[in-house]
Amino acid sequence: MLNVYNHWDRLTTCIVGTTYTPDFYKFVKDSDTRHLLGTLAQQTLEDLDNLCVQLRKFDVEVIRPKVTDNYLDYKYGEKILPAPLTPRDYTAVIDDIVFLPTPDALGLYRKLKGADWPDVPPADGIPGEFTVEELYYLDYTWITDIVDIATQHGNQIVYDKDIDTAMVQRLGDHLLVGNWQAGDPWVAPVLGQYFPNKQITLLETLGHLDGGVCFICSDLAIVGPKMEQRVKRQFPDVEVYTVTPTAVKQFGAAKAANIGKYWLPDKLNSTGFQDYVENYLSHWVGEIQASCFDVNLLIVDPENVFCSSEDPELFQLLESRGITPHVVPYRHKLFWDGGLHCVTSDLNRITRICL
Repeated sequence: MLNVYNHWDRLTTCIVGTTYTPDFYKFVKDSDTRHLLGTLAQQTLEDLDNLCVQLRKFDVEVIRPKVTDNYLDYKYGEKILPAPLTPRDYTAVIDDIVFLPTPDALGLYRKLKGADWPDVPPADGIPGEFTVEELYYLDYTWITDIVDIATQHGNQIVYDKDIDTAMVQRLGDHLLVGNWQAGDPWVAPVLGQYFPNKQITLLETLGHLDGGVCFICSDLAIVGPKMEQRVKRQFPDVEVYTVTPTAVKQFGAAKAANIGKYWLPDKLNSTGFQDYVENYLSHWVGEIQASCFDVNLLIVDPENVFCSSEDPELFQLLESRGITPHVVPYRHKLFWDGGLHCVTSDLNRITRICL
């Protein structure tokens, strides 16, 4: 049975996200923009494939979402839905319960659906209320494979797209939950119903929890600058180490604060590319200032952790704790708004009692 009790236990089964191949972008008319999108895709796929290779060295079974190269499979009106690059944003295994979105592309439509609407969205949207583009957000069809795996293992499946391990950290009998707005408990009350014997702590993150905090073990938390004081107040007995964000190290604090929604090196950028992303793919990118990717770490087991970039001071701290950091490059995290933790989702870990 699939089970995750602590997120630092030994990882044995893991989803690694994917993106579209360069061939997907054949429909893009501007040759320069098409080339840049293809190069970005190829380099991202290379990094994801390398991540899979590194995970398999630790005997981790890797599961990849399936996507096609036909853009029409993901096109609704003028909107093209993004590939399942960050599976952690909508999946979770907590103890032996598997939380998943319904495996189709109709999640947003069901949320908006009026009493007199048809079961399937009309091709031209809902006249006077929503365009067809406004009725679609993500395509979860690939989740069917995860449903099959969970069913084969005998797990309980709960269809709830809001419970995911980008916003929930599993610390044994303690669940740490982030939120999107001040004072909002987010999924904490729902988790309390499923796990009445666990302590559930809400941490005001105002964004993804894994973009601000990573508990490496029960008494060490790696945090971004925005979360330092909050974590210290709520966990006075935990050692808190604050990292310097990649963007600050790379550009300096002033430029990093005004970098925009995403960043790419000049050789992968152009005015035409920026215009295309803004006009057609703006829903593919996030706000990189909201996250600190240096805490977006993937813990493979209690002695090994994957990081996407070098950080000598952090590495020294980890090594002093008997933890070996492994650099697994992810070149375009500042475009995709996600790190190694985001692009993975752990389905099974060998349970170890939380200290």
